[in-house]
Amino acid sequence: MDSKKSKEMFMRIVVALILIPLALLLIIKAHSHIFLTIVALLSILGTHEFIKIMKNDNIRLYTPLMWVSSAAVPFLIYFLGFAAFTAYSFVIIFILFLLKMFSATPTEKVMEEVSYNFFAVMFVPFMFTFLALLKNIGYEWVLFLCFIVWASDSFAYFTGVTCGKHKLIPKVSPGKSIEGLIGGTIGALIIGALFNYYLLNENWIIMAIIIVDVIVAGVIGDLIESMIKRSANVKDSGTLLPGHGGILDRFDSLMIAGPVLYFYLIYIAGK
Repeated sequence: MDSKKSKEMFMRIVVALILIPLALLLIIKAHSHIFLTIVALLSILGTHEFIKIMKNDNIRLYTPLMWVSSAAVPFLIYFLGFAAFTAYSFVIIFILFLLKMFSATPTEKVMEEVSYNFFAVMFVPFMFTFLALLKNIGYEWVLFLCFIVWASDSFAYFTGVTCGKHKLIPKVSPGKSIEGLIGGTIGALIIGALFNYYLLNENWIIMAIIIVDVIVAGVIGDLIESMIKRSANVKDSGTLLPGHGGILDRFDSLMIAGPVLYFYLIYIAGK
């Protein structure tokens, strides 16, 4: 391993040793409203990175709207529910069309610009909000989500490095392999089983289904971010976390897996 990679690995380990205990402390001990505020902060930071990525695509962005939504959407959904978010979405669409109407090019790339901005305004804050909603069900489910996603990533990485020969989707993420996916799934199932045995005590069949769903959603989340970054010719979403990239690089899997776990718990498990 050369000096540059050694330094990067060292920084990666140091940052992880600092952030993981802090994250565990906040998940377990923080009041729900404090945790919600932290989620909103993550949403703002993630939106900042998202704006920088999307600017590379040469589409006009209405950034003030994105900043407002990045802070407002988590609180809106948390306190007023999804019906309020639906109403807010209609308002945002209306505002975007008005902004385009009074722009210098009101008839050029209308749907492309409006849909692009709508996605940019809503995607990051909406997905992050589910971390706060899961905390309301029980902090152990946030821990479960994090442990499963991180275990899947870690086992997939080491399996892929040691015996990865068949690429998963090379055009989107050349580093991911089918062997890595299998290794990540097995590792996450083991961690999930231990988690269920010592903390959750849920039905084993249901837990196996949940774990697989979370793993698949996490992989898809990772691939979605890779696809977005590649379309904009960007390697990392940011540099906030040395050795790890940006907020979106660390939370891409959680952002997709979180909603999957939440809706499963609410509508199928009846939590």
